[in-house]
Order: sequence, then C-alpha cells, then structure tokens
Amino acid sequence: MVRLAKFNDDTFVQAAIEVAATCGVGAVSMAAIASKAGAPMGSVYHRFGSRSEVLARAWLQAQAGLRQAVAAHWQAGRTWPAVQALLAWCRQHPLHARFLMQCEGHPPIDEALAGPWRQRLDDEQLAMEQAFEQAVRRCAPWCTSTDTTTTLLRFVLLDAPLAMLRPALSQGREIPANAEDLLRTSHEALCPWWQQAAVNDHDVQERLLADPAMRPVTSSAVPARASSTH
Repeated sequence: MVRLAKFNDDTFVQAAIEVAATCGVGAVSMAAIASKAGAPMGSVYHRFGSRSEVLARAWLQAQAGLRQAVAAHWQAGRTWPAVQALLAWCRQHPLHARFLMQCEGHPPIDEALAGPWRQRLDDEQLAMEQAFEQAVRRCAPWCTSTDTTTTLLRFVLLDAPLAMLRPALSQGREIPANAEDLLRTSHEALCPWWQQAAVNDHDVQERLLADPAMRPVTSSAVPARASSTH
C-alpha cells in the first residue's frame, strides 16, 4: 500500500498564515510553523528551504485570493462592487486578510529568497497594480487629473475599507455589520462617476464609463468633496 503523507505544503502554508495573523509576521519561524501544524520540524524543511519560502507561498496564496475577488471589478471601473467584493472576501477569509494586513503591503521575505520565488511575487504585485491602473483609466474622465483619480480611487478602494476593517481584523473580531453602509455613504459622496450613473445597475454604469459622450465637461467639485473628509 502507498503511504500517504500526513502533512503537505498547504498544511504548513496555512500554519504560517495563522501564526502571522495572530502573533505577527516576526513570530513566524520554522519551529513555530511546525508547532502550529503539529508536525516535526524536519517535515517543514523537507518541503520548504527556508522561512521566507513558506511566507512567500503564504503571501502569494492570500494576495492572489484578494486579487481574484476585486480585480475584475477594478478593471471594469465598477468601484462599488469592488468594495463589496473586498468586504465579502475579508469576511470569508479573515485569517488571510489579517495576514496581508500584518504584511503591510509587501511580501515578508529576506534577501536569501531564491530568484524564482521573487519573480512570482513580482508577477503577483504587477497583476494587482495593472488592475488598479485600469480602474484609474476607466474613471479618469470624471476627475480633473490622473493624479486626482489615483488618489480618490486609492482612498475609495483601499484606504477607507482598510481603515474600517483594521480594528476588527487586528483584534480577531467580526467585521461590523454596518461597514458596508458606512463605506457606501463615502463612496457615493466622493465618486462622480457613480453619481452620474445614479443607478446600481452595473451594466448601465459600465456603459456610462465607456461612452465618451457621457463624460462631464468639468469635475471641479471632486477635489473639494475629497478634501472635505480630512
């Protein structure tokens, strides 16, 4: 009979995510991973050459999950559905969300990480950046400049949701039930493309964003609305 392995790569990746999410990335060691997984430390080294390799794999798994949840909405300029998708993903994967929050936007690796792993990390970051850049291009006609669009989208799609989620995620609590209502209020107040659509129909909004004839002549009110939140 074939003897099945008791532990696999995913066992140790998940263990690393749990340690990082609850104790911080600095607490992740090969010994801590083995202890969390209930495995001999040799089993971890049998599959991963270093702590950085486990963390790289963990970051790729979590980041790819987040990107798959939001990127299609970003690329189509569907900003409110993108926020909803981010909230839903965080509720479904709180440990992954907390792990990414602990990483503060960067893969938690050291200089010794092998080149192929670095390339995979770079590719994943690039895919996320390209999706965001597409959102900027789709929404730019409603703002006074590309810089304004970038700042506004970064706030609406990332900064505001993360500020709302951080207290709950950092303390291991459930995300507040009213998070969506509060974020929607700020989204509707700040996003001129959503105000112009004046509907929740995603297809209508997408056609509006794609139609040059529907672009506003000016959008001078956008910076004023954005600055009023400070």
